[in-house]
Amino acid sequence: MNVTIHLTKEVPPKGSILICGLPGIAFIGKLSVDYLIRELGAKLVGEVHSRFFSPYVLIGKDGVVELLRNELYYLRDETGRGIFFFTGNAQAASPEGQYSLVDEVLDAVIQLGVRHVYSIAAFVTEKPFERPQVYGIATKPSLVDGMTEWGVLPMDQGSISGMNGLILGRARMKKLDGTCLLGETHGYQTPTGQFIVDAKAARAVLDVLTAMLGLSVDMKPLEKQAEQMDELTTRMAEVEKQVREELQRAANRDPSRYIT
Repeated sequence: MNVTIHLTKEVPPKGSILICGLPGIAFIGKLSVDYLIRELGAKLVGEVHSRFFSPYVLIGKDGVVELLRNELYYLRDETGRGIFFFTGNAQAASPEGQYSLVDEVLDAVIQLGVRHVYSIAAFVTEKPFERPQVYGIATKPSLVDGMTEWGVLPMDQGSISGMNGLILGRARMKKLDGTCLLGETHGYQTPTGQFIVDAKAARAVLDVLTAMLGLSVDMKPLEKQAEQMDELTTRMAEVEKQVREELQRAANRDPSRYIT
């Protein structure tokens, strides 16, 4: 089979929600969901393996290999509501794979009582900002209207790539309620093209999501990570500025060496 879901623990099939955050731009979705799993104490209840993941393995410190996989975590909150978390160390490498994975996971959690899907993604912008804004979309107008009371700005154009966005579209096709929150980010990358984890954007999204769901989560560890990220991006911006200025000075000294 191209996708296999192995539930490692029994979960009572009752009204639940699903929160999705997979690796993407600035890792906002994955960081947010991993943080909730850790802080709320959710337990691993399922593993998702697929032939659609990229063909390589991860090597642990003990020298043991591990396949790429997605995971399902679960907890019952103080109100008795069930909450599933969908995360992992990869997205499927092809459009066909992303559709297959999303459909299989949604079909599985629907059988376990999920009726509302929340996903977390990145809203990439070049404009300067001090605090990231949270944008949102949903599967029906009433849910879009409801987000505004939490300070979320509804999107009215554009697209969301990858499984963090696709899962909302497929949720709508399966008659589920769905909400996607997107944290504003500059999407900083290292010189090798790796995205820098944007803890500040994740914090902004989690502030909204936890308020919407009535979850009590300690944000202090995430605040510290956000401060470290600010320091790093500030240094990167300074280095980039110095490089541009040096290139400009060099061009002014000998314009014939540079073609624009």
